[in-house]
Amino acid sequence: MSDFPGSDWLRKTVPVMQHRFMPYRPDIDGLRAIAIAIVVIYHAFHEVLPGGFVGVDIFFVISGYLITSIIFDDLDRQEFSFSRFYQRRICRIFPALGSVLLVVLCLGWALLFRDEFLSLGKHIIASTIFAENFRLMQEIGYFDVSADTKPVLHLWSLAIEEQYYLFWPVILYLSHRSRVGALKVVMVLGILSFSINLFYVYYHEGVAYYSPIGRFWELMVGSGLACVKSKRSLFGENSGNVKSVFGMLLIILSLVLIKTDSEFPGLWAVMPTSGAALVICGGQDAIVNRSLLGSRILVWGGLISYPLYLWHWPLLSFASIIFPHSDVLNMAILKIGLIFVAIVISTLTLLFIECPFRAISVGWKKVVYPAVMMTAAFSIGSAVVAHTIVPRLYRVETPTGNEWSFLQKYSHSFDINGIGEYAFHTDRPHIAVFIGDSEIAQYAERLAAADANPDRLGLVLAIGGGCVPIDNVFTDDPQRKDCWELRARGLQIAREDRVRTVVIGGSWNWYFFDPSYQWRGDRGPLSLLSLEGREAALSALETEIRALAASGKHVYLLLGNPISKEFDPTRANIRFSNATRFNPDRVVDIDERQLSLRNELLTLAARAGAVVIDPFPLICDGVRCRVTTENGLPIFKDASHFNPDWARRRADFIDGTTSP
Repeated sequence: MSDFPGSDWLRKTVPVMQHRFMPYRPDIDGLRAIAIAIVVIYHAFHEVLPGGFVGVDIFFVISGYLITSIIFDDLDRQEFSFSRFYQRRICRIFPALGSVLLVVLCLGWALLFRDEFLSLGKHIIASTIFAENFRLMQEIGYFDVSADTKPVLHLWSLAIEEQYYLFWPVILYLSHRSRVGALKVVMVLGILSFSINLFYVYYHEGVAYYSPIGRFWELMVGSGLACVKSKRSLFGENSGNVKSVFGMLLIILSLVLIKTDSEFPGLWAVMPTSGAALVICGGQDAIVNRSLLGSRILVWGGLISYPLYLWHWPLLSFASIIFPHSDVLNMAILKIGLIFVAIVISTLTLLFIECPFRAISVGWKKVVYPAVMMTAAFSIGSAVVAHTIVPRLYRVETPTGNEWSFLQKYSHSFDINGIGEYAFHTDRPHIAVFIGDSEIAQYAERLAAADANPDRLGLVLAIGGGCVPIDNVFTDDPQRKDCWELRARGLQIAREDRVRTVVIGGSWNWYFFDPSYQWRGDRGPLSLLSLEGREAALSALETEIRALAASGKHVYLLLGNPISKEFDPTRANIRFSNATRFNPDRVVDIDERQLSLRNELLTLAARAGAVVIDPFPLICDGVRCRVTTENGLPIFKDASHFNPDWARRRADFIDGTTSP
């Protein structure tokens, strides 16, 4: 070991952390520390470091380099064994991971509601079999819950690494036996993976982030380095300083230039992965590697990087679940405190869980204990999904779905954002057409149940999440790109002769108070937050209603729900009590802007000849709105959508729309 700062301390600590034949490189642990630091900052304060997610890409390069180096060393010594390789992986990964998963399950049992605990069980199962990235791919879309409320979401990257380790040792072994150059294999497979990554980014952006095939090239960057590390022209010597400095600059630039809305991974991911590769390639004697990355504090940060990665996100996630919509300053203080807690727990995990397992010679008896922990986590997760284990708060009546749950089960081709046409009994002589968004979807189950009566109109819902039903109003949100064709299609159906009733509805309080929605007519674009944009959009809505009414249709204008973060049932303090229902007396004041917009829409409907459907009087009195029913049933699912259970039972104001 070179004489790095603090090398005497490292000599006492490092032997249990390294492969028996590989020279230890403290600078790589220092690079790990930087990677985990930017990931933690991003997870806690993404607005401060919006590109911090690139820390994961740095980890991928490091992992590819180290694992491939270990396999090469064993192959060169003719000591490689698949059995030994996977025993080492179990001893490296399972002890800390199993501990975290079991603790998360305990916290989930104590603090989560029924559906939240059920969802956690599904993610725990996926995490124990290293398939969390596939689980997350299935949940992509408008109706998915916030990422902050998934305590093991971060394990998607660990899943990709372990998926890589399933096939990569086999490929290296076959390459070694057949004398085919490993570097050629890395280049061919890496280019193929990178090409798939580009395809996903441009055509399936949501899948690109979690796809193992589209991410493997990042690990192969590290693997490629391991293939050529014996060439001194690439590692160390006179150019080492230049490489390490330039590599660090690339990492810093990636943090500055890459944002949450960047097309990532894609071409952007080349920057942090190349930076990490250059830093490693610079060699441990390069000035940056020796003086910065080899410093005692960064090396220690690298040693705890794995347990810190495991611990920090569940703590932050549970904070988001327990204290949703909290004051920014208070939440920031809480997150800083939780990060320090995570560092302490990670240090204890390293010293008392990881090191003991890595210090003992690998053998099948040694892997029994971590394997039992992971099996226990899998079994408990399965029991949660099977409802054999229920959470402490299981008697509290919480929303059992979201505004799309019914239509998602009903449709065989459900769009990830709910965007589409949903038809019920359209063989009837006359039909009713609904055009709008999720605030129509929340009534779908009740409408479909009423529509089972053969005397009622057939029913067509042309709806989608965030699909504003006003002509010439748009947003650049890529998730809404299919809304505009659907809106045009809905209006086209509405003009058909057999259509008797047209209902136009939406989350007006969202569209008119969200800066992303614009009116794009002859004077546009105009933000709906501006007076001109608001007037133009309302005028377009009135013109739309007048045209339909003039053609002989019965036109309804469905007013949106009031919006308040206080409506969200997860905001209640019931998680810390022994109560079995929500407070039935809780009320919330609605702000003046929403009341003003409601009055404008009422006036517009009367002027244009539309009948108003207004949920407001059922739940609100003046400016005050109830949060729950008299029996403690939440009226809302979140800050803006009705609880589907409540809408199915109580939203009788919508029933008349399908009457003949």
